[in-house]
Amino acid sequence: MKKTTEIDLEQKMKIETYIRQPYPFYYEELKKVLFILCCIAIVSFLFTYLFEPFIVNVSEHKINSFYIVVLHSIIPIPIAFTYVFFLRKSVKRIENWTLGKEFLHLAIILFLIGLASFLIRDFIYTNPDNWSFRYLWEEIRNTFLVGSLLLIIILPLNLERLIYKHSTVLKKLPNQEQNTKEVDTIAQIQTPIIEERFELDTHTFLYAKADGNYLEIFYSTSSGFDQHLKRLTLKEFDDQLSSFPFIFKVHRSYIANLKAITSISGNAQGYVLNLKYYTQGTVPVSRSRIQEFNRIYSSISK
Repeated sequence: MKKTTEIDLEQKMKIETYIRQPYPFYYEELKKVLFILCCIAIVSFLFTYLFEPFIVNVSEHKINSFYIVVLHSIIPIPIAFTYVFFLRKSVKRIENWTLGKEFLHLAIILFLIGLASFLIRDFIYTNPDNWSFRYLWEEIRNTFLVGSLLLIIILPLNLERLIYKHSTVLKKLPNQEQNTKEVDTIAQIQTPIIEERFELDTHTFLYAKADGNYLEIFYSTSSGFDQHLKRLTLKEFDDQLSSFPFIFKVHRSYIANLKAITSISGNAQGYVLNLKYYTQGTVPVSRSRIQEFNRIYSSISK
């Protein structure tokens, strides 16, 4: 009995670890989201129309079966697009997006689609029990059956594909031991307020993280690391460091000193950087920045 409990606990921990893995946030560009939704609608229409996976009673139909399939294929588009529109605004740090969050929000979208399918039954069917719990459950169940391919198969496969892809590319980069060139250059950083202008020692600079119109700047010290908060945007900071190619914008919210890297690992979102003296976390490299990161990192490691 004790061994069974330990095995169950171990399995639970593995599942929790798995769903907490970083996952790409695909919803930043609404045009791409709309395009994907339209493609899914076409696939859904073809699958439902050609294979007829659900039992239907044609005698109850108020409109032609073809148009019913079209309606059920189109309804998800405005529902999912509206949900993604507000989700996009609510997510502040996309680097914290995980497989579990992706799964949860897609499940919510599927539930809303099933609910909408239930609410339009009176428009489609003459059945007097349209508003019964039975048909509510049936519409939600059918929606999840169609969406299960995405939730159970495509998400895990895409996660593993991205991890493998990024980890494979990493093997082609120079070994971290090669990245030993030292820099001892002072950069003069201008800020909107003259009194707050400061010098940046690129020898000790680790990384900077955007926080609205402020910037958290992390430095290495003899005792570990320190951080300062400056009234400066990430773009203003990045523009003033253009003459230092090893200080690179790795993410829309992060700039890192590539010479401070001790190790790099890959996940579904891109890369994860470990920096010397900084033990409180890691710095992400987004998928869109990987190619340029590889080029610059390789050049400074020679």
